[in-house]
Amino acid sequence: MLPYHPRKNSLLAGIALLSCAVGLALQAPVAVADDWYNSGGNAGRNGQSAEFGPDTANLLWSGGRTSLIAWQPVIEGERVFMVRQSGWPSDEPEKSPVVAMDLNTGTELWVTHIPFNTGDWTTWVAGVRDGQVYASRAGNGASVSAQLYALDVGDGHVLWISDDEIDAGAYDGVVFAPDGDPIIGSFRDIWRIDAYDGSTVWQAARSGSVSGSCGAAVHDDAVYVIDAAYGGHVVKRYDLPTGAFLYASDVLPGFTIQNTPMVGPDGTIYVSRTQNNPTVDYFYALEDDGAQITAKWSVPAGWSTSSEFAIGLDGSVYMMAPGDELVRLDPTNGSIIDSAGVIPGFSKPRMAVDAAGRLFFSNGAFSSGRLYSFNADLTERWSAAVTNINIGGPALGARGTLVVCGVGTDVRAYRTPRGDLNCDGLVNGFDIDHFIQALEDWDGYIADHDGDPFPPCDPWYADCNADDHVDGFDIDWFVELVLAG
Repeated sequence: MLPYHPRKNSLLAGIALLSCAVGLALQAPVAVADDWYNSGGNAGRNGQSAEFGPDTANLLWSGGRTSLIAWQPVIEGERVFMVRQSGWPSDEPEKSPVVAMDLNTGTELWVTHIPFNTGDWTTWVAGVRDGQVYASRAGNGASVSAQLYALDVGDGHVLWISDDEIDAGAYDGVVFAPDGDPIIGSFRDIWRIDAYDGSTVWQAARSGSVSGSCGAAVHDDAVYVIDAAYGGHVVKRYDLPTGAFLYASDVLPGFTIQNTPMVGPDGTIYVSRTQNNPTVDYFYALEDDGAQITAKWSVPAGWSTSSEFAIGLDGSVYMMAPGDELVRLDPTNGSIIDSAGVIPGFSKPRMAVDAAGRLFFSNGAFSSGRLYSFNADLTERWSAAVTNINIGGPALGARGTLVVCGVGTDVRAYRTPRGDLNCDGLVNGFDIDHFIQALEDWDGYIADHDGDPFPPCDPWYADCNADDHVDGFDIDWFVELVLAG
Protein backbone atom coordinates (compact mmCIF):
# COMPACT_ATOMS: atom_id res chain seq x y z
CA MET A 1 0.00 0.00 0.00
CA LEU A 2 1.11 3.59 -0.62
CA PRO A 3 1.41 5.98 2.35
CA TYR A 4 -1.16 8.55 3.45
CA HIS A 5 -1.01 11.68 1.27
CA PRO A 6 -3.52 14.44 2.18
CA ARG A 7 -4.28 16.44 -0.97
CA LYS A 8 -7.07 18.71 0.26
CA ASN A 9 -7.37 20.52 3.57
CA SER A 10 -9.92 19.99 6.33
CA LEU A 11 -12.02 22.96 5.20
CA LEU A 12 -12.70 21.25 1.87
CA ALA A 13 -13.48 18.05 3.71
CA GLY A 14 -15.90 19.85 5.97
CA ILE A 15 -17.64 21.51 3.02
CA ALA A 16 -18.01 18.20 1.20
CA LEU A 17 -19.34 16.47 4.28
CA LEU A 18 -21.73 19.35 4.91
CA SER A 19 -23.03 18.88 1.37
CA CYS A 20 -23.47 15.22 2.24
CA ALA A 21 -25.66 16.11 5.19
CA VAL A 22 -27.69 18.51 3.04
CA GLY A 23 -28.05 15.82 0.39
CA LEU A 24 -29.36 13.40 2.96
CA ALA A 25 -31.85 15.92 4.20
CA LEU A 26 -33.08 16.53 0.67
CA GLN A 27 -33.24 12.79 -0.02
CA ALA A 28 -30.93 13.09 -2.97
CA PRO A 29 -30.92 10.18 -5.44
CA VAL A 30 -28.47 7.44 -4.56
CA ALA A 31 -26.06 5.51 -6.72
CA VAL A 32 -27.32 2.18 -8.01
CA ALA A 33 -25.14 -0.89 -7.45
CA ASP A 34 -23.64 -2.53 -10.50
CA ASP A 35 -24.82 -6.13 -10.88
CA TRP A 36 -23.17 -9.22 -12.37
CA TYR A 37 -25.91 -10.40 -14.68
CA ASN A 38 -24.32 -13.36 -16.46
CA SER A 39 -21.07 -15.06 -17.42
CA GLY A 40 -18.76 -12.19 -18.35
CA GLY A 41 -20.81 -9.81 -16.21
CA ASN A 42 -22.66 -7.85 -18.89
CA ALA A 43 -24.12 -8.09 -22.39
CA GLY A 44 -20.69 -7.72 -24.02
CA ARG A 45 -19.16 -10.31 -21.68
CA ASN A 46 -16.20 -7.95 -21.17
CA GLY A 47 -15.96 -8.24 -17.38
CA GLN A 48 -16.22 -4.52 -16.58
CA SER A 49 -17.92 -3.41 -13.37
CA ALA A 50 -18.61 0.00 -11.84
CA GLU A 51 -17.92 -1.40 -8.36
CA PHE A 52 -14.63 -1.15 -6.44
CA GLY A 53 -13.56 -4.70 -5.66
CA PRO A 54 -11.82 -5.93 -2.48
CA ASP A 55 -8.38 -4.55 -1.63
CA THR A 56 -7.30 -7.68 0.21
CA ALA A 57 -8.18 -11.35 0.61
CA ASN A 58 -10.10 -10.69 3.84
CA LEU A 59 -13.36 -12.64 3.77
CA LEU A 60 -16.75 -11.06 4.27
CA TRP A 61 -18.32 -14.50 4.73
CA SER A 62 -17.84 -18.10 3.62
CA GLY A 63 -19.79 -21.33 3.48
CA GLY A 64 -22.77 -22.62 1.57
CA ARG A 65 -24.48 -25.74 0.29
CA THR A 66 -22.19 -28.52 -0.80
CA SER A 67 -21.43 -29.00 -4.47
CA LEU A 68 -19.47 -31.43 -6.65
CA ILE A 69 -18.82 -28.75 -9.29
CA ALA A 70 -18.35 -24.99 -9.06
CA TRP A 71 -20.87 -23.13 -11.22
CA GLN A 72 -21.05 -19.45 -12.18
CA PRO A 73 -22.65 -17.17 -9.56
CA VAL A 74 -24.66 -14.13 -10.67
CA ILE A 75 -25.60 -11.09 -8.61
CA GLU A 76 -28.47 -8.61 -8.52
CA GLY A 77 -28.81 -6.10 -5.72
CA GLU A 78 -28.30 -7.72 -2.32
CA ARG A 79 -28.60 -11.32 -3.54
CA VAL A 80 -26.28 -13.80 -5.22
CA PHE A 81 -27.61 -16.82 -7.13
CA MET A 82 -25.97 -20.09 -8.12
CA VAL A 83 -26.52 -23.82 -8.52
CA ARG A 84 -25.02 -26.08 -5.88
CA GLN A 85 -24.88 -29.59 -7.30
CA SER A 86 -24.56 -32.47 -4.85
CA GLY A 87 -25.30 -35.28 -7.31
CA TRP A 88 -26.07 -36.20 -10.90
CA PRO A 89 -29.55 -36.34 -12.45
CA SER A 90 -29.26 -40.13 -12.71
CA ASP A 91 -28.66 -40.35 -8.94
CA GLU A 92 -31.46 -38.16 -7.68
CA PRO A 93 -33.13 -35.38 -9.67
CA GLU A 94 -33.31 -32.79 -6.89
CA LYS A 95 -29.58 -32.48 -6.31
CA SER A 96 -28.89 -29.33 -8.32
CA PRO A 97 -31.07 -26.60 -6.81
CA VAL A 98 -31.00 -22.91 -7.58
CA VAL A 99 -29.81 -21.23 -4.37
CA ALA A 100 -30.22 -17.58 -3.38
CA MET A 101 -27.92 -16.16 -0.70
CA ASP A 102 -27.72 -12.80 1.02
CA LEU A 103 -24.80 -10.95 -0.54
CA ASN A 104 -23.93 -9.24 2.76
CA THR A 105 -24.08 -12.20 5.14
CA GLY A 106 -24.09 -15.43 3.12
CA THR A 107 -27.41 -16.44 4.67
CA GLU A 108 -29.41 -18.80 2.47
CA LEU A 109 -32.60 -16.99 1.43
CA TRP A 110 -34.39 -19.62 -0.63
CA VAL A 111 -33.90 -22.77 -2.68
CA THR A 112 -35.84 -23.77 -5.80
CA HIS A 113 -35.68 -27.12 -7.59
CA ILE A 114 -36.35 -26.94 -11.31
CA PRO A 115 -38.72 -29.83 -12.16
CA PHE A 116 -36.99 -32.89 -13.59
CA ASN A 117 -38.22 -34.77 -16.66
CA THR A 118 -36.65 -38.00 -17.85
CA GLY A 119 -33.48 -37.23 -19.77
CA ASP A 120 -33.02 -33.76 -18.28
CA TRP A 121 -29.58 -32.48 -17.30
CA THR A 122 -28.18 -30.71 -14.26
CA THR A 123 -29.81 -27.37 -13.49
CA TRP A 124 -27.80 -24.28 -14.40
CA VAL A 125 -28.35 -20.60 -13.74
CA ALA A 126 -28.37 -18.61 -16.97
CA GLY A 127 -28.38 -15.16 -15.39
CA VAL A 128 -30.35 -12.58 -13.45
CA ARG A 129 -31.94 -9.36 -14.61
CA ASP A 130 -34.72 -7.02 -13.47
CA GLY A 131 -35.94 -9.15 -10.58
CA GLN A 132 -35.89 -12.46 -12.45
CA VAL A 133 -33.31 -15.22 -12.20
CA TYR A 134 -33.21 -17.65 -15.12
CA ALA A 135 -32.48 -21.37 -14.95
CA SER A 136 -32.88 -24.50 -17.05
CA ARG A 137 -32.12 -28.22 -17.18
CA ALA A 138 -31.02 -28.04 -20.82
CA GLY A 139 -27.48 -28.50 -22.07
CA ASN A 140 -24.97 -31.34 -21.77
CA GLY A 141 -23.33 -30.31 -25.01
CA ALA A 142 -26.67 -29.35 -26.61
CA SER A 143 -27.86 -32.96 -26.28
CA VAL A 144 -30.65 -32.10 -23.84
CA SER A 145 -33.53 -29.74 -24.63
CA ALA A 146 -35.61 -28.24 -21.83
CA GLN A 147 -37.55 -25.10 -21.04
CA LEU A 148 -36.18 -21.94 -19.49
CA TYR A 149 -37.59 -20.94 -16.10
CA ALA A 150 -37.90 -17.40 -14.75
CA LEU A 151 -37.85 -17.30 -10.95
CA ASP A 152 -38.67 -14.40 -8.68
CA VAL A 153 -35.50 -13.11 -7.03
CA GLY A 154 -37.36 -12.47 -3.77
CA ASP A 155 -38.60 -15.96 -2.96
CA GLY A 156 -37.76 -18.23 -5.91
CA HIS A 157 -41.29 -18.92 -7.08
CA VAL A 158 -41.78 -19.60 -10.79
CA LEU A 159 -42.90 -16.54 -12.74
CA TRP A 160 -43.09 -18.26 -16.10
CA ILE A 161 -41.80 -21.20 -18.13
CA SER A 162 -40.68 -20.56 -21.69
CA ASP A 163 -42.97 -21.59 -24.52
CA ASP A 164 -40.12 -23.25 -26.36
CA GLU A 165 -37.29 -25.50 -25.26
CA ILE A 166 -33.64 -24.47 -25.48
CA ASP A 167 -30.55 -26.70 -25.54
CA ALA A 168 -27.89 -24.30 -24.24
CA GLY A 169 -25.96 -25.03 -21.06
CA ALA A 170 -23.83 -23.48 -18.35
CA TYR A 171 -20.69 -23.10 -20.48
CA ASP A 172 -22.62 -21.32 -23.25
CA GLY A 173 -24.02 -18.74 -20.88
CA VAL A 174 -26.76 -16.21 -21.60
CA VAL A 175 -26.69 -12.43 -22.10
CA PHE A 176 -29.48 -9.86 -22.01
CA ALA A 177 -30.97 -7.34 -24.41
CA PRO A 178 -31.38 -3.77 -23.08
CA ASP A 179 -35.01 -4.53 -22.17
CA GLY A 180 -33.98 -7.63 -20.19
CA ASP A 181 -34.86 -10.31 -22.76
CA PRO A 182 -32.51 -13.32 -22.47
CA ILE A 183 -30.39 -13.92 -25.58
CA ILE A 184 -29.44 -17.58 -25.68
CA GLY A 185 -26.75 -18.86 -28.00
CA SER A 186 -26.41 -22.60 -28.46
CA PHE A 187 -24.84 -25.06 -30.90
CA ARG A 188 -27.38 -24.72 -33.71
CA ASP A 189 -29.72 -21.95 -32.58
CA ILE A 190 -30.04 -18.49 -31.07
CA TRP A 191 -33.17 -17.53 -29.15
CA ARG A 192 -34.53 -14.26 -27.88
CA ILE A 193 -37.04 -14.99 -25.11
CA ASP A 194 -39.50 -12.35 -23.93
CA ALA A 195 -38.64 -11.48 -20.32
CA TYR A 196 -42.28 -10.63 -19.62
CA ASP A 197 -43.94 -13.96 -20.37
CA GLY A 198 -41.42 -16.50 -21.75
CA SER A 199 -42.68 -16.38 -25.32
CA THR A 200 -40.15 -16.64 -28.14
CA VAL A 201 -39.48 -13.27 -29.74
CA TRP A 202 -37.38 -14.91 -32.44
CA GLN A 203 -35.26 -17.98 -33.14
CA ALA A 204 -32.39 -18.04 -35.63
CA ALA A 205 -30.31 -20.90 -37.03
CA ARG A 206 -26.54 -20.92 -36.73
CA SER A 207 -23.68 -23.48 -36.91
CA GLY A 208 -21.48 -23.56 -33.83
CA SER A 209 -18.11 -25.26 -33.79
CA VAL A 210 -18.16 -27.40 -30.63
CA SER A 211 -21.34 -27.84 -28.63
CA GLY A 212 -21.28 -26.44 -25.13
CA SER A 213 -19.33 -23.18 -25.58
CA CYS A 214 -21.43 -21.37 -28.16
CA GLY A 215 -22.82 -18.38 -26.31
CA ALA A 216 -23.52 -14.96 -27.80
CA ALA A 217 -22.47 -11.41 -26.96
CA VAL A 218 -24.61 -8.29 -27.48
CA HIS A 219 -23.62 -4.72 -28.32
CA ASP A 220 -26.17 -2.06 -29.28
CA ASP A 221 -28.54 -3.79 -31.74
CA ALA A 222 -26.11 -6.55 -32.71
CA VAL A 223 -25.89 -10.17 -31.55
CA TYR A 224 -22.49 -11.77 -32.22
CA VAL A 225 -21.66 -15.47 -32.36
CA ILE A 226 -18.73 -17.49 -33.68
CA ASP A 227 -19.70 -20.12 -36.24
CA ALA A 228 -17.95 -22.86 -38.16
CA ALA A 229 -17.12 -22.14 -41.80
CA TYR A 230 -15.07 -23.77 -44.52
CA GLY A 231 -11.45 -23.51 -43.38
CA GLY A 232 -12.18 -22.23 -39.90
CA HIS A 233 -14.61 -19.86 -38.24
CA VAL A 234 -16.44 -16.60 -38.83
CA VAL A 235 -17.93 -14.01 -36.54
CA LYS A 236 -21.57 -13.49 -37.46
CA ARG A 237 -23.80 -10.54 -36.75
CA TYR A 238 -27.52 -11.04 -36.20
CA ASP A 239 -30.06 -8.26 -35.76
CA LEU A 240 -31.10 -7.96 -32.12
CA PRO A 241 -34.66 -6.73 -32.81
CA THR A 242 -35.54 -9.33 -35.48
CA GLY A 243 -32.98 -12.16 -35.35
CA ALA A 244 -32.13 -11.72 -39.01
CA PHE A 245 -28.63 -12.76 -40.06
CA LEU A 246 -26.84 -9.71 -41.48
CA TYR A 247 -23.23 -10.55 -42.39
CA ALA A 248 -20.06 -12.38 -41.31
CA SER A 249 -16.33 -11.74 -41.05
CA ASP A 250 -13.70 -13.33 -43.23
CA VAL A 251 -12.60 -16.80 -42.15
CA LEU A 252 -10.41 -17.12 -39.07
CA PRO A 253 -8.33 -20.26 -39.84
CA GLY A 254 -8.67 -23.32 -37.63
CA PHE A 255 -10.82 -26.31 -36.89
CA THR A 256 -12.47 -26.02 -33.43
CA ILE A 257 -13.19 -23.28 -30.94
CA GLN A 258 -14.65 -23.51 -27.43
CA ASN A 259 -14.77 -19.83 -26.46
CA THR A 260 -17.49 -17.21 -26.80
CA PRO A 261 -16.97 -13.73 -28.29
CA MET A 262 -16.41 -10.63 -26.17
CA VAL A 263 -17.32 -7.06 -27.14
CA GLY A 264 -15.63 -3.98 -25.69
CA PRO A 265 -17.49 -0.78 -24.76
CA ASP A 266 -16.29 0.75 -28.06
CA GLY A 267 -17.85 -2.11 -30.07
CA THR A 268 -14.60 -3.95 -30.87
CA ILE A 269 -15.22 -7.71 -31.06
CA TYR A 270 -12.63 -10.03 -29.54
CA VAL A 271 -12.26 -13.74 -30.23
CA SER A 272 -9.77 -16.21 -28.79
CA ARG A 273 -9.85 -18.73 -31.63
CA THR A 274 -7.81 -21.62 -30.19
CA GLN A 275 -7.72 -25.40 -30.45
CA ASN A 276 -4.32 -26.30 -28.92
CA ASN A 277 -2.50 -25.87 -32.24
CA PRO A 278 0.00 -22.98 -32.23
CA THR A 279 -0.16 -22.59 -36.01
CA VAL A 280 -3.78 -21.42 -35.88
CA ASP A 281 -4.28 -20.35 -32.24
CA TYR A 282 -4.79 -16.58 -32.39
CA PHE A 283 -6.56 -13.84 -30.47
CA TYR A 284 -8.42 -11.51 -32.86
CA ALA A 285 -9.74 -7.97 -32.63
CA LEU A 286 -12.43 -7.21 -35.20
CA GLU A 287 -14.35 -4.10 -36.18
CA ASP A 288 -17.99 -3.88 -37.22
CA ASP A 289 -18.66 -0.71 -39.22
CA GLY A 290 -22.37 -1.44 -39.66
CA ALA A 291 -21.91 -3.06 -43.07
CA GLN A 292 -19.11 -5.58 -42.57
CA ILE A 293 -16.87 -7.17 -39.93
CA THR A 294 -13.14 -6.85 -40.58
CA ALA A 295 -10.06 -7.88 -38.63
CA LYS A 296 -8.07 -5.09 -36.95
CA TRP A 297 -5.22 -7.27 -35.66
CA SER A 298 -4.41 -10.73 -34.34
CA VAL A 299 -1.77 -12.11 -31.99
CA PRO A 300 -0.78 -15.65 -30.94
CA ALA A 301 -2.99 -17.00 -28.15
CA GLY A 302 -2.80 -19.73 -25.58
CA TRP A 303 -5.30 -22.54 -25.76
CA SER A 304 -8.31 -22.16 -23.49
CA THR A 305 -11.93 -23.25 -23.28
CA SER A 306 -15.07 -21.79 -21.71
CA SER A 307 -13.17 -18.54 -21.14
CA GLU A 308 -14.39 -15.07 -20.21
CA PHE A 309 -11.76 -12.39 -20.91
CA ALA A 310 -11.86 -8.72 -19.92
CA ILE A 311 -11.37 -5.12 -21.05
CA GLY A 312 -9.53 -2.61 -18.87
CA LEU A 313 -10.77 0.89 -18.15
CA ASP A 314 -8.39 2.29 -20.77
CA GLY A 315 -9.57 -0.21 -23.40
CA SER A 316 -6.59 -2.54 -22.93
CA VAL A 317 -7.34 -6.23 -23.31
CA TYR A 318 -6.60 -9.04 -20.85
CA MET A 319 -6.06 -12.46 -22.43
CA MET A 320 -3.98 -15.63 -22.30
CA ALA A 321 -0.85 -15.71 -24.46
CA PRO A 322 1.00 -18.93 -25.42
CA GLY A 323 2.64 -20.69 -22.52
CA ASP A 324 -0.25 -19.94 -20.10
CA GLU A 325 0.88 -16.33 -19.75
CA LEU A 326 -1.64 -13.74 -18.61
CA VAL A 327 -1.03 -10.51 -20.55
CA ARG A 328 -2.46 -7.06 -21.15
CA LEU A 329 -2.64 -5.92 -24.78
CA ASP A 330 -2.66 -2.54 -26.44
CA PRO A 331 -6.13 -2.24 -28.03
CA THR A 332 -4.77 -0.43 -31.08
CA ASN A 333 -2.37 -3.12 -32.31
CA GLY A 334 -2.39 -6.08 -29.91
CA SER A 335 1.13 -5.55 -28.63
CA ILE A 336 1.85 -6.71 -25.07
CA ILE A 337 1.84 -3.87 -22.54
CA ASP A 338 2.17 -5.88 -19.32
CA SER A 339 2.49 -9.49 -18.24
CA ALA A 340 1.67 -11.37 -15.04
CA GLY A 341 3.86 -14.24 -16.17
CA VAL A 342 2.81 -17.87 -16.31
CA ILE A 343 -0.38 -18.75 -14.42
CA PRO A 344 0.05 -22.18 -12.76
CA GLY A 345 -2.71 -24.71 -13.26
CA PHE A 346 -4.42 -22.58 -15.87
CA SER A 347 -7.59 -24.12 -17.36
CA LYS A 348 -10.71 -21.95 -17.90
CA PRO A 349 -9.84 -18.29 -17.29
CA ARG A 350 -12.59 -15.97 -16.04
CA MET A 351 -12.06 -12.30 -15.30
CA ALA A 352 -13.58 -9.14 -13.85
CA VAL A 353 -12.31 -5.54 -13.92
CA ASP A 354 -13.40 -3.18 -11.16
CA ALA A 355 -13.95 0.60 -11.17
CA ALA A 356 -10.31 1.18 -10.19
CA GLY A 357 -9.13 -0.88 -13.19
CA ARG A 358 -7.97 -3.82 -11.10
CA LEU A 359 -8.25 -7.31 -12.56
CA PHE A 360 -9.76 -10.25 -10.67
CA PHE A 361 -8.84 -13.52 -12.31
CA SER A 362 -9.72 -17.18 -11.85
CA ASN A 363 -7.46 -19.78 -13.42
CA GLY A 364 -10.42 -22.18 -13.71
CA ALA A 365 -8.30 -25.07 -12.47
CA PHE A 366 -9.27 -28.00 -10.30
CA SER A 367 -6.76 -29.15 -7.65
CA SER A 368 -4.71 -25.98 -8.22
CA GLY A 369 -7.68 -23.62 -8.59
CA ARG A 370 -6.85 -20.06 -7.60
CA LEU A 371 -8.34 -16.57 -7.50
CA TYR A 372 -6.00 -13.64 -8.16
CA SER A 373 -6.19 -9.88 -7.78
CA PHE A 374 -3.93 -7.78 -9.99
CA ASN A 375 -3.37 -4.09 -10.48
CA ALA A 376 -4.14 -2.84 -13.99
CA ASP A 377 -0.46 -3.39 -14.92
CA LEU A 378 -0.73 -7.05 -13.80
CA THR A 379 1.38 -6.70 -10.68
CA GLU A 380 -0.16 -9.11 -8.19
CA ARG A 381 -2.02 -7.72 -5.18
CA TRP A 382 -3.16 -10.96 -3.57
CA SER A 383 -4.37 -14.47 -4.34
CA ALA A 384 -6.27 -17.27 -2.63
CA ALA A 385 -6.61 -20.99 -3.32
CA VAL A 386 -10.10 -22.07 -4.45
CA THR A 387 -10.07 -25.80 -5.09
CA ASN A 388 -11.91 -26.87 -8.26
CA ILE A 389 -12.98 -23.29 -9.05
CA ASN A 390 -13.96 -24.29 -12.62
CA ILE A 391 -16.40 -21.51 -13.76
CA GLY A 392 -17.28 -20.49 -10.20
CA GLY A 393 -16.51 -16.81 -10.65
CA PRO A 394 -15.38 -14.19 -10.11
CA ALA A 395 -18.62 -12.20 -9.88
CA LEU A 396 -18.54 -8.60 -8.69
CA GLY A 397 -21.60 -6.97 -7.15
CA ALA A 398 -22.94 -4.36 -4.76
CA ARG A 399 -20.44 -2.56 -2.51
CA GLY A 400 -17.62 -4.24 -4.36
CA THR A 401 -18.50 -7.70 -3.10
CA LEU A 402 -16.56 -10.37 -4.97
CA VAL A 403 -18.12 -13.86 -4.95
CA VAL A 404 -16.44 -17.10 -5.98
CA CYS A 405 -17.54 -20.71 -5.68
CA GLY A 406 -15.54 -23.87 -5.20
CA VAL A 407 -16.54 -27.42 -4.30
CA GLY A 408 -17.75 -28.86 -1.03
CA THR A 409 -19.21 -26.02 1.03
CA ASP A 410 -16.80 -23.48 -0.45
CA VAL A 411 -18.81 -20.40 -1.35
CA ARG A 412 -17.13 -17.18 -0.32
CA ALA A 413 -17.39 -13.42 -0.56
CA TYR A 414 -14.67 -10.79 -0.28
CA ARG A 415 -15.36 -7.13 0.46
CA THR A 416 -13.48 -4.08 1.68
CA PRO A 417 -15.92 -2.09 3.89
CA ARG A 418 -15.26 1.28 2.30
CA GLY A 419 -16.64 4.21 4.24
CA ASP A 420 -17.50 2.19 7.37
CA LEU A 421 -15.01 4.09 9.51
CA ASN A 422 -16.74 3.36 12.83
CA CYS A 423 -16.89 -0.32 11.84
CA ASP A 424 -20.48 -1.00 12.86
CA GLY A 425 -21.32 -2.74 9.58
CA LEU A 426 -23.12 0.31 8.17
CA VAL A 427 -22.13 3.36 6.14
CA ASN A 428 -24.07 6.40 7.32
CA GLY A 429 -23.77 9.75 9.06
CA PHE A 430 -22.18 8.16 12.13
CA ASP A 431 -19.07 7.53 10.03
CA ILE A 432 -18.46 11.19 9.16
CA ASP A 433 -16.34 12.18 12.16
CA HIS A 434 -14.32 8.98 11.86
CA PHE A 435 -13.75 9.60 8.16
CA ILE A 436 -12.46 13.10 8.88
CA GLN A 437 -10.11 11.71 11.51
CA ALA A 438 -8.72 9.08 9.13
CA LEU A 439 -8.24 11.80 6.54
CA GLU A 440 -6.42 14.20 8.90
CA ASP A 441 -4.93 12.12 11.73
CA TRP A 442 -4.03 8.62 10.58
CA ASP A 443 -2.17 7.60 13.77
CA GLY A 444 -4.82 9.15 15.97
CA TYR A 445 -7.52 7.12 14.23
CA ILE A 446 -5.56 3.92 14.82
CA ALA A 447 -5.01 4.78 18.50
CA ASP A 448 -8.64 5.76 19.12
CA HIS A 449 -10.01 2.60 17.52
CA ASP A 450 -7.64 0.13 19.13
CA GLY A 451 -9.75 -2.41 20.98
CA ASP A 452 -13.11 -1.39 19.51
CA PRO A 453 -15.88 -3.91 20.23
CA PHE A 454 -16.70 -4.05 16.54
CA PRO A 455 -14.53 -5.92 13.98
CA PRO A 456 -11.07 -4.34 13.69
CA CYS A 457 -11.22 -0.83 12.24
CA ASP A 458 -8.78 0.17 9.55
CA PRO A 459 -8.13 3.72 8.32
CA TRP A 460 -7.75 2.27 4.82
CA TYR A 461 -11.56 1.96 4.80
CA ALA A 462 -11.42 5.69 4.02
CA ASP A 463 -9.86 4.87 0.64
CA CYS A 464 -13.28 5.16 -0.95
CA ASN A 465 -12.03 5.47 -4.54
CA ALA A 466 -9.65 2.48 -4.21
CA ASP A 467 -6.58 4.32 -5.49
CA ASP A 468 -4.33 3.18 -2.61
CA HIS A 469 -4.33 6.68 -1.06
CA VAL A 470 -6.46 8.20 1.67
CA ASP A 471 -6.85 11.84 0.72
CA GLY A 472 -9.22 14.54 -0.41
CA PHE A 473 -10.07 12.69 -3.58
CA ASP A 474 -11.96 10.16 -1.44
CA ILE A 475 -14.44 12.75 -0.18
CA ASP A 476 -16.92 12.65 -3.05
CA TRP A 477 -16.83 8.86 -3.08
CA PHE A 478 -17.46 8.78 0.68
CA VAL A 479 -20.47 11.05 0.18
CA GLU A 480 -21.81 8.63 -2.44
CA LEU A 481 -21.42 5.72 -0.03
CA VAL A 482 -23.22 7.55 2.77
CA LEU A 483 -26.06 8.51 0.45
CA ALA A 484 -26.35 4.92 -0.74
CA GLY A 485 -26.47 3.71 2.86
